[in-house]
Amino acid sequence: MASENTTAESCLMVIVQFLKILFFIAFVYMLYNLIRYLFRLGKTLNERRQEEEKIAGQRTSRERFRTRNRKETIELDKDQYKVE
Repeated sequence: MASENTTAESCLMVIVQFLKILFFIAFVYMLYNLIRYLFRLGKTLNERRQEEEKIAGQRTSRERFRTRNRKETIELDKDQYKVE
């Protein structure tokens, strides 16, 4: 009977060690995915920021064009507008 307890205990210890290894592997995998996600997020945000800066640069060139045309516009009073 004493040998059965030690066999059961050793079997239980092997299962516990195996579960520890599985949890450790799962933790490392989740940590790896988190780090990979953060790097991709940083790359995406950097690309989006560059696109927004490019669009802002295009807006300023359009605004320069509009300011040149604004000199030629005629200003109307409130009662001179015609709405159709």
